Amino acid sequence: MVGPSRGLGDVQGSGADGFATSLKKGGGRSLFWSEVSVQGRPRVLVLDAVADRYGWEAEATQRIAASLIRRDIPVVSGAPVVVAESNDISTAIKSAYDFNCIFLAARADKSPSAGECWSALQASLSGETKLFAMCTWDSADPDTSSEVLVGEKTFAPVAVAQQEPMTGRGASLFFMKFFAELDMHSESTNSMSGKMVWFGHSKAREIMRRRHYAGRVGLRS
Repeated sequence: MVGPSRGLGDVQGSGADGFATSLKKGGGRSLFWSEVSVQGRPRVLVLDAVADRYGWEAEATQRIAASLIRRDIPVVSGAPVVVAESNDISTAIKSAYDFNCIFLAARADKSPSAGECWSALQASLSGETKLFAMCTWDSADPDTSSEVLVGEKTFAPVAVAQQEPMTGRGASLFFMKFFAELDMHSESTNSMSGKMVWFGHSKAREIMRRRHYAGRVGLRS
């Protein structure tokens, strides 16, 4: 199934090559993405909610943030913001300046969990529109992923969320590639459309397949 506008499936097949040729027919809504868009090119608030500050997950999150900065993708404060408990989410949101994307690195099985962080983000960003990306490393939270990808009330009408456990390298590769593609294709319009999010997700999945990394990241676009 190729990138549904709202759903849990990841992108399969060779549809990524068709970005230059729209799959929309006539003036109606696309079968593959919605008409929603987030204004501006990616400006990312990186939230690191993994409890082990000296573990491999924290190092991987720092590498992802550094990769974005090297590609001239702005990262709020120039580094991941540490979230020690879900209440820190509200503080981080209030302290952050001019961001339109949130990258959350958390675990499904330890506090603050991915689910706790998602609930706190929903409360803090009610009425706003952001792009959201969720990484849970070698853990998975199907319920929270489902909420991110198909929940009715959300600040993130465009989102990607990890659905299965992944290696640190596989997850890092996916999210680095996703944001790089998204930034490149949003340059001309200065906005991130559902179509661009679909394409970034598809290209990130493609590079994972080529390098034989397992795991699944769902798409909401």
